[in-house]
Amino acid sequence: MIVVAVVAILAAVALPAYQSYIKKSRAKAAGADLVALSLNVENFYQKKLSYPTDSTDTDDWQGGWSAAVAEFFTYSSSFENTQYTLKATGKSGPMSGCDVTLVVPHTGNTTRSATSGCGLSGDTW
Repeated sequence: MIVVAVVAILAAVALPAYQSYIKKSRAKAAGADLVALSLNVENFYQKKLSYPTDSTDTDDWQGGWSAAVAEFFTYSSSFENTQYTLKATGKSGPMSGCDVTLVVPHTGNTTRSATSGCGLSGDTW
């Protein structure tokens, strides 16, 4: 009985920590996907000397990119005159409420952010 009680207590402590670890690792993988996608955008710029203007014509600028954690995130993009934004939005289930964003201005510093639902703090991904 004592062994069963000890195992139950350990499981009660370890399971939430493990689930948090999995959530953080998926959010970081989504961030890595966004960085890889931004490299495709920059490659497009090198070839065309302009950034993409239409986020729906993904064949032209995404190339052969595919998301590593597509089963947990939906990816979107938006292009403006001065910057572009790449975003991974958590699908329903354990990743709901998790949004990872990469904002890349055409000049200046890149901004990384993640919502609190990802288990990450700010730009730590």
